[in-house]
Amino acid sequence: MKRLISMLRDRMRPRIGISGATLLRTCTIVLVLALAATITSWVLEFSARRVPSEPVRPVTAGDSAPRTQAADVAPIAFLFGAVPGADGSDIKLVGVIAQGLAGKGVALLAVDGRPPLALRAGEEIAAGVTLAEVRADRVVVSRSGAIQEIRMLAKPAPEGIVRVR
Repeated sequence: MKRLISMLRDRMRPRIGISGATLLRTCTIVLVLALAATITSWVLEFSARRVPSEPVRPVTAGDSAPRTQAADVAPIAFLFGAVPGADGSDIKLVGVIAQGLAGKGVALLAVDGRPPLALRAGEEIAAGVTLAEVRADRVVVSRSGAIQEIRMLAKPAPEGIVRVR
């Protein structure tokens, strides 16, 4: 038994000539130096005065460039948990009677799979959804201030009907 204990002591002796206390002190000093270097780096980073690469310009409040195409917000709304077909989100344009270029007129809209309804420009389609404008081939819908354009699906004319321009 004594022989086994002495053999275990021999194996447990440090192979390098540094005692445990010295090794602990050395590791502590190295870590304190690394911490000091990190803190110094962050202090220099935050206290440096930086010059912007380009001059700061004020941004206008309005949209300076007119939109050529309305943004489709349905995929983004789906990411945030919106359910398709809830609260007038599924609006299909069935027909249009436009009155000139002022955006007035009547649109035939199918909302959430229900039968189509005839609505005038300015009327509410669903809660928070208003028919803003009626154009010859599309309508503009306002969803709590956000504008969405809904185009009418192009269907081929029946036989015998010729489109005149």
